[in-house]
Amino acid sequence: MGYALLFFLFLGLMLIPGPLFTVWNIRNLLLHREHTGKFEAMVFGVGSLYSLLLYGLWSPRGWEESILINQDMSSLHEPFSRTHILSILILMLAGLVSYAYLKSKKETAPPLAAVLSMAGVYLGILVNLLVIIQLFGGVAAFGNVFPGDVLLLMLVPFNYILLSVNLLIQVVKAQSRSVRERDMSIVSGGDSERKPEVVSKENPAPYKSRFFNDCNRILAASEHWALYALLLSLPLLCVIIAALLLFGQKPDSVIRAFTETSDWALSTKISPPSVVIDSHYLCTVALRGHKKLVKPQRLGIRRGSKIMVNRQLCVANAFEQLLEERTPRFHRELRRFYDTYGYPISRHIRTPLTADIIYLLMKPLEWMFVTVLYLFDTNPEDRIARQYLPL
Repeated sequence: MGYALLFFLFLGLMLIPGPLFTVWNIRNLLLHREHTGKFEAMVFGVGSLYSLLLYGLWSPRGWEESILINQDMSSLHEPFSRTHILSILILMLAGLVSYAYLKSKKETAPPLAAVLSMAGVYLGILVNLLVIIQLFGGVAAFGNVFPGDVLLLMLVPFNYILLSVNLLIQVVKAQSRSVRERDMSIVSGGDSERKPEVVSKENPAPYKSRFFNDCNRILAASEHWALYALLLSLPLLCVIIAALLLFGQKPDSVIRAFTETSDWALSTKISPPSVVIDSHYLCTVALRGHKKLVKPQRLGIRRGSKIMVNRQLCVANAFEQLLEERTPRFHRELRRFYDTYGYPISRHIRTPLTADIIYLLMKPLEWMFVTVLYLFDTNPEDRIARQYLPL
């Protein structure tokens, strides 16, 4: 009872805050109520940690692996390539940092810094939008009941896009208002001789670089921050990609992170069919063991489900088939013993090492089975080869 209570408490802490904050966030935006920067930083930080924890608990398989029916938490493969996911995480982090800076300094940030931050927010919006398309479009395309864990993974990207668009609108409006007020001040003649781009002792250059000061002067006198930020997004993306090359990422890792997957909206790979590992106990060995040792050969069909087949499994099943034909009573007793003790043992075969050990322990029995088949069957290899074929 205590463990169940702790489980449901943990589940509630994982599931409830995200949807509640999303609803509350939409309500505040509709009522034009603004969050504080510290509150948003706290929410995004906790939400990101929750998302990473949820993704870790989900532990989806790569596109090149088969889904293990009745064991894996999901019937879908990983939505983001584990090889290239670092690129997505860095772009999301850049978007969050840019958002935090723009939120805290939107009234006082120098023009160049503000526009660069807006460019970072644009990149964050783009990558989070791709994440939502990947998750939502993939599940919708399969027509499955929408998984709750996938919905939870979409909450942080959705809220980021919602808040970022609202923040960008606020910044653009504030800048336009500032430009209008300055123009009205100049027209009124109160300070008609002073130009905002003049650098003097009273108005010193904010940067040491002449190039940055020129950029700052142009931006300070412009109403087109949104456009300039959009133009700066591509150079900023190139800088981030160049930095990611030092960590083993590829120039197109951002694209590969979405396309080198299966089952999702932007996926281009086709995964091997799902397999059942507990429909026959040696299937677990054939699937989980190291391939160089257990030597899986092909997929087979057992009771309408796909399983992984190796020679040891086929030999054992061919031997059982021969016993069923020649000594049905002894076969029933052997099958009863196998069902009683084999299934509990198979539940403990969870690692490649354990599967390898079981495979090696079964080798003497495999040789015995082959000997019996060659002694009492006219075409033993044909019988072995026919096992688990859709005949």
